[in-house]
Amino acid sequence: MKIVAVSACTAGIAHTYMAQEAIEQECKKRGIDCKVETQGGMGIGNELTQAEIDAADVVILAVAVSVEMSERFDAKRDAGKILDVSPSEAIKNTAGLIDRAENIATAEKQHTNLGAELFRYFNTGISYFLPVIIAGGMLFSFTLITGHVEDGRIVPSSPFWQNVYDLGMAGFSMMVPVLCAYIAYAIGSKAAIAPGFILGHAANTPMGESHIATGFLGALILGFLVGYLVRWTKKLPVPALLQPMMPTFLVPLFTTLILGLFYIYILTIPLNAFVQFMIQCMYQLNGTSAMALGLGIGLLAAADFGGACSKAATAFTLALMAEGILGPNGVFRMCCAIPPLGMGLASFLLRSRFDAADRQLGISALFLSSAGITEGAIPFAGKDFRRTWIACAIGTSIAGAVGMMHGITSIVAFGGIVAITGVVDGKLWYVLDMLLGAGIIVLILFLWKPKLDAETTH
Repeated sequence: MKIVAVSACTAGIAHTYMAQEAIEQECKKRGIDCKVETQGGMGIGNELTQAEIDAADVVILAVAVSVEMSERFDAKRDAGKILDVSPSEAIKNTAGLIDRAENIATAEKQHTNLGAELFRYFNTGISYFLPVIIAGGMLFSFTLITGHVEDGRIVPSSPFWQNVYDLGMAGFSMMVPVLCAYIAYAIGSKAAIAPGFILGHAANTPMGESHIATGFLGALILGFLVGYLVRWTKKLPVPALLQPMMPTFLVPLFTTLILGLFYIYILTIPLNAFVQFMIQCMYQLNGTSAMALGLGIGLLAAADFGGACSKAATAFTLALMAEGILGPNGVFRMCCAIPPLGMGLASFLLRSRFDAADRQLGISALFLSSAGITEGAIPFAGKDFRRTWIACAIGTSIAGAVGMMHGITSIVAFGGIVAITGVVDGKLWYVLDMLLGAGIIVLILFLWKPKLDAETTH
C-alpha cells in the first residue's frame, strides 16, 4: 500500500512538521510506503510529484489551510481517495488516521463538510496575514524602545524612529487586503488574488457617499465572495479565443467591478451598522461580561496550542484593535504565553513528576513563552494530553478573565514578555496575570500528575 500526504498548519511552524513526523512513523511501523509533503512557513518541502500522487492508494490532507497547487489532487478527489483531517488530529490519533486510510480504498466517496471547508479557507487567509502583522507589530515595538504611548497611539522619539513607525504602519495597512486576497486565493486560486487585494483595500478605505470603511469584517466577507465568484466564472464556457484572457484580464476585471459596486451600494451600510453595534457592546463590557470575554479568549488561546482556535482568536482581537479596542488584544497576547510558561515551570518545579527529557523540553518551552509562541506546550501534550490540556485550559482561561478585569491593553500583534513595550495599560498586571495563569497550571499538575519512578526522573 502507498500513502502520500500533505501537512500544513495555520502558522506553518510546529503542527506542520509534527504531523509529518507522526504520519511517517506510523506508516513505517506498519510497513506502508509513505511520503509526506510539508507546506510550512518556509515554503513547500519534500514536494510530491504528480506521478507519486497518481500512484498512491490514498492521499491524506492533514491541513488547516488550503493546499497549494491543489489541482494536483483533483483526480484523487473525484475518485474519493482523499482523507481530510486537521494537523492536530494527525498528531493526536495517528493510528486511527492510518486505519481510516487503509479502509478508504473500498469506501464510498467522501463528501467534504462545508463548515470545515470554509474554516480552512479562512485559515489560509490568516496564515498569510500573520507574518504581515507580526512584522508590523515588531516595528511598533522597536519604536517603543525610545518612544511612548499617548492617547492610544505611539509617539516616536526622533525622525529615525518615525520612519521605523511608518514602516510598521505600512505593514498594518496591508493586513486587511492580504486577508481578503488569500481567502479569495484559497477558493478561486491565482485569478482571485488581484480582485481580492483591490477589494480588501476598498474594505479598509472609506468609500461611497457615506465614506464608510468596514475593515476586517468587510474584507472577510469580500474574500469569500471573490473566491466563489472567480471559481464559478472559471467554469463558464467561453470561446477558445478568449480563454487566455480569462485569468489575467477578464476574470479579475469583472469580479472587481461587479463585487466592488455590490459592496459599495449594498454591503457597506449593514456591515458598518453591525461593526458599530459590536464596538458599542465592547465599550460597555464590565464586571461579569468582561470576565466572560476574557475567559473565552483564554480558552481559545490554549484550546489547540497555537492551532486554528488560537488563530481565530487572533483574528477577532485584531479586528477589535483595528477599531480602537485594545483590551481583548492585550489579554490574548498575555494568554498566548501562559501554556508554555506553565509547562516549562512545572517541568523544573515538579521534578518528581517530569523526567530529564521533559526538563529539556521545558527550557525550549520557556524560551518560546517569552515570545508568546503557544506551540511550546505541544511536546508535553503529546506525552500526557489530558492533564496538559486541562491544566493549560483552566490556567489560561482564569488568567484571561482576570486580565480583562485588570484592564490590560496592547497595541502590538505578538505576545509574551517581549511584547511588554506594546502594553499600553496594565504593564504590571500583564506580568502578574501571566504568572498567575502559569502558577495555576503548575498547581493542577502538582495535585493531579502522578510521581515518576526515582530512576526515571534523572
